[in-house]
Amino acid sequence: MRNLSEFNVHVPNDNEIALCEINGRVHYMNAEYANVGAFTTSTASHPKIHITRDQLHSTTSGDEGKALFLPVDVSFLKQLTQVYYEQGPVEALHLAKSHHQFVVSRAATLLLGVMKYVQKFRLILNPNIRYSGPTLISQLGQTRDWKNSTIRFVAWHPNCTKIALVTCDDGVRIFSSDSNYSPLLRCKQQRNITCVAWRPLSHTEIAVAHEDGIIIWNIDPNSLVSRPSVSNAIILQRIEHRPVMSIAWSPNGDRLVSVAACDRKILVWDPELDRTSSLKRPGGFGQVLVKWSPTGDKIFTCTDGIVFRVWDYRNWECERWTVPSGRVQSACWSNCGTTLLFATNVDTMIYGVIVKSGTVFANNADSSSNQALPIFDVSKRDLEGVMVGGLVQCMETDPKGKHLAIMFKDTSTIAVFGIIRQPTLRLIPGSLIMGLAEEKPSSISFQQNFTEGACLTIGWSSGRIQYFPIIYTDAISEHIIRSNS
Repeated sequence: MRNLSEFNVHVPNDNEIALCEINGRVHYMNAEYANVGAFTTSTASHPKIHITRDQLHSTTSGDEGKALFLPVDVSFLKQLTQVYYEQGPVEALHLAKSHHQFVVSRAATLLLGVMKYVQKFRLILNPNIRYSGPTLISQLGQTRDWKNSTIRFVAWHPNCTKIALVTCDDGVRIFSSDSNYSPLLRCKQQRNITCVAWRPLSHTEIAVAHEDGIIIWNIDPNSLVSRPSVSNAIILQRIEHRPVMSIAWSPNGDRLVSVAACDRKILVWDPELDRTSSLKRPGGFGQVLVKWSPTGDKIFTCTDGIVFRVWDYRNWECERWTVPSGRVQSACWSNCGTTLLFATNVDTMIYGVIVKSGTVFANNADSSSNQALPIFDVSKRDLEGVMVGGLVQCMETDPKGKHLAIMFKDTSTIAVFGIIRQPTLRLIPGSLIMGLAEEKPSSISFQQNFTEGACLTIGWSSGRIQYFPIIYTDAISEHIIRSNS
């Protein structure tokens, strides 16, 4: 079994970082003077981004302003109504329980008792609801150290050099190569963001998944307003569908699929009409990840248990797969939509599946002869003083399907592989990318419209955004592949 010892390790000097890979060679420079432009101009027009804590907006509970007002006598009914709208029905019942009238107090006590037993029954059916949204997002999401990361998610627009960053203040910042205008998408309904996804075939729309639902923002490129209004947005919400863990647009942008940690159902949205269709299959207490294939005919979904599925979008039939233990932590499609790579949260193996429509989507699911094959062992290793590997946190492939980038849970080095599909599926060790001292990668994403090769974008825990271009020609790529075979 191939493993990480096959990487050619360059031990960087103090404060030295990897900047790019050109023709199979990784170039390094001292971080203080680092300039990728010394080696390639492919990212010269990319926005320079470093999000510091000073730029973030503090998140407040909404109670701070109450201290500015003197207390006044308010009727009990008005108090009850206010608590209901601000804190929910449970807190309203607790307020009613303390009322001096016996009938009101007794009725509230009985209702609270009934709700307690209903909650116990719900916990038996779905243990996930006992946990808060941030806890589930941190445990099940693709972002490393979600609670403490300055950058929580990175997403490139599919057609232009425009990038969206999710920050820990529940804001989405948009940066573009052709404009100094950087809108901030933020509102009180948008709390604990998990991920974002640009709408295909649209220059201005982006879906933001958060703890309580999804908001689809429409950013007017001709407006100079730095804080677009939520009145321009579409809010998609279902009470039981939370926290929303992952979303994916269809390639033509007419449908949006979402999954949530406390909901077994997979929702397929028609955003303009706020209508949904639901897909429900047993195999877990919630859904944690969805990936639409680039070809548009298949959808990957996985539960918080051992089950994951590959769906046929044409007729909504699915093939059910299971892992021996744990759950699928991360997965990604090849550009042709026939290869699925994934890793679990309990072992350090990268698995591959060749998905063939005629077999996987047969009427009898048991008739599939395909098997998920282990193709690379990423067990933690010390490579000349550089720690790399371990359990996988997130994995992404570039749009051309030639590279795979892996971010790990416990080590701060990102591993980049070359992908070969013929005659058999293989991963070829490529680059190892390390940040500055004390920096950890939080989120990774490949640029979608990069023509010179591939460009991996890394959001570091310090708030620094790094572009790591991989420049190659077809002849050089073939030579590298042959020399590694």
